[in-house]
Amino acid sequence: MQIEIFKFESEEEQMFNEIRTVEIDGEIWFVAADVTNVLGYSNGKEAVAGLCKIKGVKKHDIPTQSGNQKVTLINEPNIYRLTVKSKLESAEKFEDWLFEEVIPSVRKKGFYGRIDRSQEPNFYLRYKDNLHKIDRNYFSVISELFVTLNAELEKVGYEIPDRSETGKQIMPDISVGIMFSNFLKKIGSEFNGSHRFYDHSFLDDRPDVEARMYPLEVLPTFRKFIFDKWIPENAQNYFKERDPLALDYLPKLLES
Repeated sequence: MQIEIFKFESEEEQMFNEIRTVEIDGEIWFVAADVTNVLGYSNGKEAVAGLCKIKGVKKHDIPTQSGNQKVTLINEPNIYRLTVKSKLESAEKFEDWLFEEVIPSVRKKGFYGRIDRSQEPNFYLRYKDNLHKIDRNYFSVISELFVTLNAELEKVGYEIPDRSETGKQIMPDISVGIMFSNFLKKIGSEFNGSHRFYDHSFLDDRPDVEARMYPLEVLPTFRKFIFDKWIPENAQNYFKERDPLALDYLPKLLES
């Protein structure tokens, strides 16, 4: 199940509000709490119960920071009903944005914005494609990064896309791998030079490259490097050039 997150700027609060959507059997469903929050309802559950038609309301499990949670979803007609009754001046702007920009774009292109977030990330596909090459007593940068960065970002609502706004594939493992190697040298770590190589393959015509894998004893040092060094000091610049949306989620990652 693919969750899409759209951001609407509220005029009243001068802030961006997240609107989470789920596609079920080709139909776009919206997380009711997100919609009622944007439209200014103080009691979202009452608003949905009193204003929405029941056939356009359903319960569904979606991943959240706290794990899978059952949330209430509503369909497009019910958003119209909630918008009409909203007392916020920005309600009409929200409706125009959603039904004149977001939904038509999703139906035409499969996504909204400048990045197609519906494609499986190259980062994830390379992780699966190369995992079998790693000795059981070692870990690779991409395999561990899939847990320490990608999975943690997904917990706070962000998924690393396949490509950046310029069309280049997003490969954080390359940046992290180079910096971690230099980090071990810089601090004079006992693990500097403890790596072995494996042939890392890509999904396009690029030739295999020698990539490093480290003994499992290095794992605590690697994870500490990710959360104490790379994320707070380098992740902002890395994602700013590739997917600015990530900048809203990196602080949540450090807090979690």
